[in-house]
Amino acid sequence: MTKNKKGGSNPRTKAERVSLAISIALLAGVIGIVLALWFSSSNEPARFHVSQGVVRNETGLYYLPITVTNAGSETGAEVTVEGKLKKAGDPEIASTTFDFVPGRSSVEGILVFSQEPTAAEVYVTSYQQP
Repeated sequence: MTKNKKGGSNPRTKAERVSLAISIALLAGVIGIVLALWFSSSNEPARFHVSQGVVRNETGLYYLPITVTNAGSETGAEVTVEGKLKKAGDPEIASTTFDFVPGRSSVEGILVFSQEPTAAEVYVTSYQQP
């Protein structure tokens, strides 16, 4: 603020009042959004669903694309997916681990088998809570 010759202060200019009003509105908006997200957040545990894609064969190996979907709101860390192909003798098992599967999202990966895995049983075996 500037002082006039008599020692008093000038009232705020119109530009200063507009700037103050905009600043207060922006700050109130940010605080409102943070509070709304905080109150509306649910803490549903991670819930995984695994879907299989189309198998491809290359050089005698079978590649089975998978998609892991987390239907919960919490993130799963080190999500391990295993595919088990039952055959004569010991079953063939392929596995992969995803570092993170955030809530309400999907990640993709590929399991590799030595035999045709269309009938493979694919499921999540474990995960950690970050």
